[in-house]
Parts: sequence; C-alpha cells; structure tokens
Amino acid sequence: MAEVVGQEPVVRTLSRAIETGRVAHAYLFSGPRGTGKTSTAKVLAMGLNCEKGPTPEPDGTCESCRAIVNNFSLDVVEMDAASNRGIDEIRDLRDRVNLAPVSGRVKVYIIDEVHMLTPEAFNALLKMLEEPPEHVVFVLATTEKHKVLPTIISRCQAFDFRRPGVETLSRKLAEIAEAEGIEVEPEALTTIAREGRGSFRDAEGLLDQLSSFAEAKITASMVRELLGSVGPETLLEATAALHERRAADALRIVDRLSSAGRDLGQFVGELLSHLRNLMLMPYAPEVALAGVGAEERVSLQEQADSVPTAEVVRLIEALGDTLGRIKRGGDPKLELELSFLKLARDYTEPSVETLVRRLEALEWAVEQGSTAKAPEPPPRENAVDETTQENVEESVIEEEPEVEEPEEVANELPDLSARWSALMQELRDRRQAPAAAVYEEARVEAFDGTLLELSYPDELAIYVKLARDARHVDPLREAIARHFGVSPRIESRVSDGGSREASREDTPREPQRQTVEPVVPGDDPSGHQEARTPNERQTGTTNAPEVTGAEDRGGVSGLAEGDEVIRDQREVFEMARERFGSRDPGGGS
Repeated sequence: MAEVVGQEPVVRTLSRAIETGRVAHAYLFSGPRGTGKTSTAKVLAMGLNCEKGPTPEPDGTCESCRAIVNNFSLDVVEMDAASNRGIDEIRDLRDRVNLAPVSGRVKVYIIDEVHMLTPEAFNALLKMLEEPPEHVVFVLATTEKHKVLPTIISRCQAFDFRRPGVETLSRKLAEIAEAEGIEVEPEALTTIAREGRGSFRDAEGLLDQLSSFAEAKITASMVRELLGSVGPETLLEATAALHERRAADALRIVDRLSSAGRDLGQFVGELLSHLRNLMLMPYAPEVALAGVGAEERVSLQEQADSVPTAEVVRLIEALGDTLGRIKRGGDPKLELELSFLKLARDYTEPSVETLVRRLEALEWAVEQGSTAKAPEPPPRENAVDETTQENVEESVIEEEPEVEEPEEVANELPDLSARWSALMQELRDRRQAPAAAVYEEARVEAFDGTLLELSYPDELAIYVKLARDARHVDPLREAIARHFGVSPRIESRVSDGGSREASREDTPREPQRQTVEPVVPGDDPSGHQEARTPNERQTGTTNAPEVTGAEDRGGVSGLAEGDEVIRDQREVFEMARERFGSRDPGGGS
C-alpha cells in the first residue's frame, strides 16, 4: 500500500489487518473528494487477491493485479450510488453477492457515494452487511458521512481520509512527473498543488493538462496563465501597500491586474488566503505553512513579522465583504478599488470601541477639573448694548469673582507647541495618518485649555476646510486629552489675516454671535474691560467662560440664531430663565 500517499493511519491499519488475516467484511471510507478513497479500496482488493498474497504490498504485475488496475477484473465490482441509488440496483447486487470469486480469493464490492442511496436501498444494503458471505468484502465510500445511516456505520470499520497538504501533493506530483518524463519547475508544482485544494485527482488532472499545453518545461508563469491567478509576489505587494496606507500603489495593482485580464474576484480570494496565512503564522505556524510551498515561507514569515495581527484581521473582514458584493453581481474593479481606497485611507465609520474610548477620555478630563463650572448668567434683554455688557461683566465677577485655570493647564501653550510633532507621530502610530497629515503643517497660535487656535500659511488655505472635518478633529482632541487632560474646541484659520474658517467638532460658529469675556482681577486697574470679540482675543491662559449675548430665537434667548446646538451650561440657564422667570438678588420674582 505504499502507493497511497498522505493517509498513513489508514494504510497502517489496513496493512496490519492483511498481515494478521483480520480483514473486516465491511469498511467505510469517508473524506473530501479526491483524497484517495476509491484508489485505496482498489489497492486493498489487489492486496487480497495478489498471486503473492494476501499481502499489503501487491506487486502490481501479476494477472490479478493488472486486471484490477485496468478495471476488467470480475472479482472487483464498482458501483456508483449516485446513479444507481434505488432498491432495484441493491437487490440485484444482493443476488450476485452469493456468487463465488472467479479467479481471486475475495470478491470486493466498492460502492461510491453511498450516502446517495434511498432509504429503501439502505435497508436492503443493511441486510447484506448483517449477514455477509465469507468471501465478500464491502468498501463503502462517501464524501458526506453524516448522511449515512448510523446502522450502516455501526457495521463497518470507518476510516476518515484527510486532505493532503501542499507539500504532500507537490511530492506526489513530482513522482508522477518523473515517472512520465515531464519536466516541471518546483514552483510550478507548488502552484498546481495549491490549485488542487487537497485533491490528488484534481492536481493530477491539472498536471496532465499542462503537460499537453506546454511545449517544453512547465513553468510557474505558465501555470498562472492557465489558471488566471496571480503570483505570491503580487499578494505580498498588495498587502504591504494596504498596510502602509499607500493608496496610489494599491489602486495601481488593481488596474494592472484588470488590464492583464485577470479575474479580480479570484484575486480577492487568493489575497484572502494569503492574509489567512499571515493571521495564523504567529499562533499556529504549522497550519499556515501547510498551504504554502517551501520557496514562499521566508517571505511569508517576514511579512507576518511586520504586519500586526489586528491589521490583518481588519483587511480580511473588509475584503470578505468585498468578495461577497462581487459575487452578488457588483462591478469587480469598482468594488475592489473602493475597498482598497477605504483600507488605505481609513475611510471607515468609528467603531463602538472608538466611541467608548472617546467618552472615557472626556469623562476623565471632567474629573480632572479641566472644565470650569459656568455661573448662572444675569438677566438680560434681547438687545445687548455696551452698558448691558458692562453690567454682565460686573455680575459675573460678583457671583464668581475668581475663575482660575487648573494649575496643570495654566502653562500648556509652550508644552503643546513643543510637543506638536510628538502628537502628530502618535496619530500616525494609532493609524490616524489622515488627521496627522491635515494638522502637521498647522501652527499653534493659542491654547488656553478650552480653545486651541491653529493657523495655516496662505498656500495651505485648503487645509482649513479639512481641519473642520470631525474625522480629523476627534483624533486630535483625543490625543490632546491623553497628554494634557483637556479636550478643547479647535479653530483654524489662514495666518495672513484673511477670513477665518472655524474648525469645530459640531457646527461652524455663528458670525453674528458676540463673545464678552469677563474681567479677571489685575487686568485693568479701573476694574473695567472692553468687550472683545473672538477676532480680538489675545493669547492667554485665562479659562474664564464666555458670556454670550442673547438673541431672540422663537422665544428662547439662550441659543444664538440658527444655532441648533447647546454649547455650554449658560445656555441651559438662559433657557430656564426665559421659561420660569428671573429672580432678583433680593429674593423677589
């Protein structure tokens, strides 16, 4: 039984049974297609009827062995249950079972795809297995063992055939090529074996097809051309481009394969197989390497060491969805380009885990006292003049005379400027390269713990609009929160004094909205300070809250006109005051 490759447990058991004369009357061979179930049954029949036997190693030259190999032996009967599945066929078989062997010692009945029999045919077969003649051996073969009746399985010795690995298939193909005088490259054998997908029959058929196709030596490029597949170099190149966020290179690979007439759906499948091996390498290398040729192992190991497993899983999940859309009728090139662009540029929706981390950072910042509690604003009318503004300032000072920044925020501006490059590198390390690219050229103009003002040179004015996008703002705020314990509002503008475009995480600021900052003791000996608009605000470390002028908005003066977002606690106080009335300091209402 040396001819049977890749099924050592089965071969060892059957060989021992023949040597000791303890051959069973019924065997059940189950396993994937092309793994050698029928071939093993024929080798068993040869060993039992060989002129030099019974022997586990039939010579293959005697008359009985040659008759079995050439399929004209009267003592070996093959039946395909897929096309002969009825009770009539099994009854006919039952009538012939009692006939003695013609020239051999044992009559062997091989029933392939036995799970296809009807229930009535199964019952008739069961009767034969319960009372078999002494000179009969049944070999039942199936690819779906779970469909065989348990009563049938219980009366057979069951053997499970495994899929052979790529190396096993390559060795078998090399033996066949040498015996047939076929010249073939080792890499080509690996490619054929991988395409065989664990089936000896499919791999041998492909080798035979290539031997007719090739005029001389069979090469790996010839095999790929016939199969329409790509080489391992392309799979390594695509994976590296996606991991390193080189969107242009990734898209060029798609265009190159499409121009060459490759099946992009097949390419995605091959790329998923490659990524699976990368995912398994750190944890189960023997499983990953079972489907890889010896010449590919070094490059696979190097890439597995350089690409984190989490990144590989991300690629697998995205490309799996892409392959599903392609199979459902989507344009393969468009679907693959879209997927590659998303993977290379991080165009993805934030996950629940990301949102949770952001909430935790904000909660931590509040616990550290980085957000000063806003006082209740004084009564005010719809129209705000300079006198009202001064009264507002004095009222704020009387109710909360000392609004001091937390000690750890008071001197953050120099540190933030100095650590700006480190923040950008951290964004890249956390796979937020787009955000780092947007803010890398920005200059820190002011940072008081609540507001971060950035500026760009005139030639980079387009970055101001990009800096407004929440997909860029949020990662930067999270990085600042991790380093300084605050999550400031972020504004960006062009540094040449042109029109400012606010970069906010929610909505753009209202241009008519006036901001009056409170007087901090020590700023002006007279105790008064002129109202300052955002464009007039000077760089400083004061973290005093802004007091906003009231504007009539449907009866609610706490919100600026057109503003749909409550920006701080004072607006809540103002809404409550409008609804329930204001209280004077004397306690009257």
